[in-house]
Amino acid sequence: MKASLLALAAVAALPAIASAEPYVVGRLGYARTDIPLGAPYNGIIDDNGPVIGIDVGLGFGEKWAAELGYSTYGSLDGLATPCTPGLVCTTTDVSGNDQDVIDVALVRRFVIGNVQLYGKAGYYRAEIKTSIDLPDADFTQDGAVLGIGARWFLDSPWHVTLEAKRFDDNVSQISFGFGWGLGRDEREPERGDVSNSSP
Repeated sequence: MKASLLALAAVAALPAIASAEPYVVGRLGYARTDIPLGAPYNGIIDDNGPVIGIDVGLGFGEKWAAELGYSTYGSLDGLATPCTPGLVCTTTDVSGNDQDVIDVALVRRFVIGNVQLYGKAGYYRAEIKTSIDLPDADFTQDGAVLGIGARWFLDSPWHVTLEAKRFDDNVSQISFGFGWGLGRDEREPERGDVSNSSP
């Protein structure tokens, strides 16, 4: 029974999948980290730095898209009290912490002529590699991701984006992107253009 329902759902989704428009955006931006970490780090990575990322997605009609994103950060500084049992522990500055984040999100798009405004919400997972030379000093975190942005078309389907994003309990960032896809086919024909009109 479940297999039949899944098959029917897949068949019903075929038209939307067939008409989905792929897109990709490369991003470069600036991030603010505030990542609390437990033992043996016993501290917080609290720093600013550049972010490089890429988003790949599928747009459905004028309103929705599903997106997979990747962001990487490096050389983030923190304040830690690394400690192993039986030792005297001191608080120290720690540099060279690295982080990679993967997120999946549902995107709601608002098309206004040559511009698309959008909001996104989803889930992220972060891999944090600290520079502390102790067992289990690397961490993973996950949580909610929220973002808002605007996309301007240069020469469809080429576009630029400006986006702000927050990874819960992890990173806030703003980035500029250059991408391909999500063209302007959904716009109303310009006045005087009768190429798409019915006879």
